[in-house]
Formats: sequence, C-alpha cells, structure tokens
Amino acid sequence: MIRVMICAAALTASAGAYAQGDGALPASTLITVTPNEEITSKKVEVGTRVSFSVVNDIVENGAVAIPRGSQVAGTISWKTGKAIGGKSGKFEVKFDSVNVRGRDYALRGVHRQEGKGNTAAALLGSILVSGRSAQMLPGQMANAFTAEPIPIFVARAAPAVPAAVAPVAAAEPASAPAQPRAAAAPAPRPMVDKSLEINPR
Repeated sequence: MIRVMICAAALTASAGAYAQGDGALPASTLITVTPNEEITSKKVEVGTRVSFSVVNDIVENGAVAIPRGSQVAGTISWKTGKAIGGKSGKFEVKFDSVNVRGRDYALRGVHRQEGKGNTAAALLGSILVSGRSAQMLPGQMANAFTAEPIPIFVARAAPAVPAAVAPVAAAEPASAPAQPRAAAAPAPRPMVDKSLEINPR
C-alpha cells in the first residue's frame, strides 16, 4: 500500500501591491503643466473646459506626490473679442484641479495667453488686416499651484505568498523478492541392473 503525504501552506496575503499613506504635499506647491491639445482664442469661449498634463513628477520627502502625466482641469475665465484692427487675441485659463490616483485636488492660478499684434494694421487703423489669435500648443509650459494638501502614497510590496508544497508519495518498504523454487531431484537409479542377473530369483 502507498501512503500519500500532503503538506499545505495557508495563504494569508494577497498577491498584489498596496499603498500606504505617508505625509502630504503642502498647499501652494508649484506644478508645471502643458496643454493636451491646442487652445486658441478663435475657438474657445468663457466657460470652455480645457485639459493639461503635469510635466514632471512632484516629489516630497523622497516620494512622488503627483506623478508626471497627472491630468489637470482648467476653465477659460476671460477672453477678448476677435483679433482685428491689429489687436491681438487674448484669453486666460484658470486652473481648477489635478487628478492624483483617481481623486481630484483643488488648484489655483491663472495663465494669460496673448497673440502677437499687427503693428502696421494698428497704425493704419485698418480693420481689414487682423492681428494674431492667442494660441497655446502642447509642449508650452504654464504654472499652477496646489490649493490644498495632497496625501503622499508610497507603494509597498505585498508579503510574498508561500508556494504550496506538492504532494509527496512515500512507499512502504518492499518485501524481499521470493526465491525461486529448486527443481525436484530425480529419483535415484538402482545400483544393479536386474537384466544382468544370471540366476534371477
């Protein structure tokens, strides 16, 4: 008979990583952002929502408080009319919030963008030659500031999950193999051949 011996380990921790709070990024911290797409005074109006991305990791006490690429929401808060008569177009973006790991945190700050004016048109007083519209392109930098503390989360590795031990089969000691039986010895032949007797009785 074969006995099967199984050793099992209890699983007490999940396989993923988890986050641990560790301090906070203070309010009024400067962050640099860039627009996700072109913003132009030709197309936006007051109240238009615009989006930006954080340019660099914001680090506090050696930990990343705001990861690079975090999304920033903004609103067009002011805009001039059409850029005509040599006057340039203008608009202002008010920064509202930054999304960090799925949660929005308040921001403050306003960025003004102006187009280049047309000096010749302004001097001539012509309304046929227009100035340039204000325009922001991806890669152009602007500054915003945190308006509230932002918690710092440090990713920590989860405890390793012990591997289950495979079943081990232990065999009973085998008995000694049976010895083959010896062949039966032939019957002894008579010492005297009766056919050679001269005077059989």
